[in-house]
Amino acid sequence: MIAPDPLDIVWMRADLSEARVSANEVAAWPEGHEQKLTGAGLISRTENATTVVCDACPDAHVEEVTFIESPENSQVRAYIWCPHAGRVRVPLDRLKEWKVDFSGTAGAVAHALELAGTVDEIIAGRVWSLGKATIAGKSRECFLARGLTWTDARSVISSCTRLNAARSLIVFVAGEVPPDEIWNGDAPPVVALGRIFTWNGSGLSVDRQHLEGIVSTGRRTAPVAPLVSFPTPAGTTWGEVRFIVTDTTMRIDAKGKRKVYTFLEAGFEDKRKKNTPDRLWGLLRTFAGHAGVLPTNLVQGKDRTNLKQNVSELRQRVSALVPGIDGEPIAHNKNEQCYSTAFQIASEEVPQFPTPPNTSWTDVSISIEGRTTVRVSMSCVERFAALSFTEDDARGSDVPQWENAERKGTIVRAYELRALKLADDANEPNRAGKALLAVLGGNGIVKRKADDKGMLELCGILTKLTGIECAPFEFAKFEEKWAASFDTPGEPPTSR
Repeated sequence: MIAPDPLDIVWMRADLSEARVSANEVAAWPEGHEQKLTGAGLISRTENATTVVCDACPDAHVEEVTFIESPENSQVRAYIWCPHAGRVRVPLDRLKEWKVDFSGTAGAVAHALELAGTVDEIIAGRVWSLGKATIAGKSRECFLARGLTWTDARSVISSCTRLNAARSLIVFVAGEVPPDEIWNGDAPPVVALGRIFTWNGSGLSVDRQHLEGIVSTGRRTAPVAPLVSFPTPAGTTWGEVRFIVTDTTMRIDAKGKRKVYTFLEAGFEDKRKKNTPDRLWGLLRTFAGHAGVLPTNLVQGKDRTNLKQNVSELRQRVSALVPGIDGEPIAHNKNEQCYSTAFQIASEEVPQFPTPPNTSWTDVSISIEGRTTVRVSMSCVERFAALSFTEDDARGSDVPQWENAERKGTIVRAYELRALKLADDANEPNRAGKALLAVLGGNGIVKRKADDKGMLELCGILTKLTGIECAPFEFAKFEEKWAASFDTPGEPPTSR
């Protein structure tokens, strides 16, 4: 005989006013499942039953339980009265009952779906807000509801302001899918938990592709490709989000939460060339290669023409990937003619500084800000069109004309130590980072041997960052001193 699926029992009980599971049902589950479902928050112990089904005769009648403590101070015993067998003793374990824990179930569903935000009970015992996720290409608010087939379902839905205010939503139900008539206007996607969730041995597991197919509208000739979304912790700002982008993967960190996704999972597949990153992935990698600041003059040709549109699409893609954060993830700075990410972003390689042609190390300044940020600036010559006036003797008036002009300017970028490969993920300096801090603390001079690994690694990092071919340091052999060829202004860095 096949043991019943514990989840099926839980889902079947969900829409009952008394959503309980009996000891007899639990006894038929595979060993250990009661403890596992309790640990996962799906069920919890409740008060004991006061009635049981008689197992002493074939009639299966239900009788009230009588408790007897005799003689005094002896163990309590339970009995029922059977018309055929008389007084029948009931083992106390048969009286145990469990209830469906809907708050725990809401948390388990949110965890399995990796939703952004927190779980909130918004109508006691009936409706829970689970958080946000990108599902079927849209950022959606997710809710759990029970009793949507009850007679009061329409009034419950009508009174749920938060649910009705959601622009794009999905409603999960533990029991049956309700009729469309209970909704005010068009019915949202409603998904029964039993259709997409299974038990994986330690918790709920979701069939994401099946969910995408249920929620998607219209016919498709191929299965819907899953699209993940980061489980953004509540209250996260864009400044607290960090991307690390490689050729084919991205790692997202925020408030101690970390996830790694492939470009396929993150929705960056080229629809015409399967298993190939699309143009927005290329743009994201370009941002990563420049530590989040992309001057428009670095983008050439067709990509330059379509840059504004591509950035707009990338904003939407990032917002869908990391839902639940207010504000734009990418801003345009008109004065500096660049786009910059509100989140931190880096590649596995050292970022590229927009170094002007013919720049030498004497044009470069490097300083430390606070404990974790390196400030790099370079002198440059800006060319612009200037309006001037020349006298027109024939007309007796000044004639305006445009002329090419030049002025001195400065390009400035700020990088985290870890973005420059000068620190670990916690921004604790590695040996190259410690070498840089020693240089800055020594006003550009540090006493170390010629084969010092930290200094040699620092030379390589600064050369990759700037693209300046000559060495950033001069080494005095007899004094064993390294002298920076760049300027090191500012106060000595804070000791770590």
